[in-house]
Amino acid sequence: MESYYRPTRAEISLDALRSNLEAYRRALPKETRMLASVKANAYGHGAVEIAKEAEAFGIDYLGVAFLDEALQLRGAGIRAPILVLGFVPADGLELARDLDITITLFREDILEAIEALPPHAEGKRLKAHIKVDTGMGRLGLLGAGEAAAFIGRAMRVPGLELEGMFTHYARADEADKSYTELQYRRFGEVVKHLESRGVRLPLIHAANSAAGIDTPEWACGMVRIGIGMYGLYPSEEVNRTRIALEPVLSLKTETVMVKNVPEGWGISYGTRYFAKDGERIGTLPIGYADGFSRMLTGKAHALVRGVKVPVRGTICMDQCMIGLDDAGSPDSPVGCGEEVVLIGRQGDAVITADEVAAQLGTIHYEVTCMLNARVPRVYKRSGQIAIVRNPIVRP
Repeated sequence: MESYYRPTRAEISLDALRSNLEAYRRALPKETRMLASVKANAYGHGAVEIAKEAEAFGIDYLGVAFLDEALQLRGAGIRAPILVLGFVPADGLELARDLDITITLFREDILEAIEALPPHAEGKRLKAHIKVDTGMGRLGLLGAGEAAAFIGRAMRVPGLELEGMFTHYARADEADKSYTELQYRRFGEVVKHLESRGVRLPLIHAANSAAGIDTPEWACGMVRIGIGMYGLYPSEEVNRTRIALEPVLSLKTETVMVKNVPEGWGISYGTRYFAKDGERIGTLPIGYADGFSRMLTGKAHALVRGVKVPVRGTICMDQCMIGLDDAGSPDSPVGCGEEVVLIGRQGDAVITADEVAAQLGTIHYEVTCMLNARVPRVYKRSGQIAIVRNPIVRP
C-alpha cells in the first residue's frame, strides 16, 4: 500500500460509491444501461480506482472526456467499454481502434481520416457514437437531415462500427423541464428520420445524472451518470426523494501546530485577520495548491471535535490557519494531531461540497474537480483503508 507523509488526504468511500450505483440501478428501468463518467480524474475522486469499482459493479460503459483519459484506464488494466465523450483528433484514431476505445464522431474530416486508416491485421474496426446537438450548442451534428447524411456516409466506411448515437441535455437539472422536453423531441425526430431510412443504431442515449433522476423516460437506452455517482445531486431542483445518494468524498487533514497568540497578532499573508487576545490558532497542512482555494479566505470553515470553526486569515499555497476558541475547552484544549474535516462529516456536524461551492460562487462539480493530484486518495471499504494512491510518491 502506498504511503503519504502529511495528514492531508481525500477519503473516498467505496461503499458509498457502490450504494449510489445501486440506487440508480434500482430506480431505472431494467433494460436501461448505465455509463459511469470518470472524466476529470473521476470528478476528483481518482479515475483508475473509481473505474475499477464501477467495472466490478458491472457498469455497461465508462465515460471519459478525451483519449488520454481512456489510455490511462486501459494502461491500468481496465477492460470495460470506454466512450470518449469529447473530440478525438485524427492522430489518435488508430490507437483508439487498437485498444477498443469508442470515440464520439461528428466531424467530416475525422470521418475522412477513419476512411484513410490502414486496415487492422485482425479486422478490428474503430467503434464510434454519433453526437447530435439538440440544443446544447457544444459538440454535435445539427438536425435530422445533417445527422442522417453524415451517418449514411459513416455506415459505408469499412473500418468503422457505429455503436450508437447520443445527445446531451443542457437544463435537465432544472425544475422546469420544458427545454429538456424540447431537446428530447428534437432527438426523437432524428431517431425517427433514421428509422424511416432503415437505420437502427444499437444504442441511443441522452440522459445525464439529473435526467436519470427526474426524467428516466427521456434517457432512451442509457443514463450517463456523473455527479450523481459521487453522491452529489446535480442541483437543488432535482427530485431528491427518488434516488437517495451518499457523498463519496471527504477532505481531511490534521492540526500540525496550535498556539495561543496575543491580541492584534497578524495571521497569514496581508494580515487580513488580527487575533483576539489569547486566541487559539491552529495551522493546517493544506492550501490553494491542493485545491482548497484562496478565494475561500474569510469564508471557509472546518470541523474540529464536531464543531464548525472559522478559517483565519489568507489561505496560503500549502497551509492555512483556523480559529479554535469554539472547539475544545480550557480543561481539554485542541492540540496538535487532531482531525480536521474541510468537506464531510464529523460527529453530527457536516460541511458539504455544496456549501463550499456557494462560498466560491460556483458548483460542487468544480469543488471536487479542483482537488490536486498531490492530495493522496485514501479508499475505504467497510470503514477500513483498502487502497492508498499518492501520485507524488508513486507517479
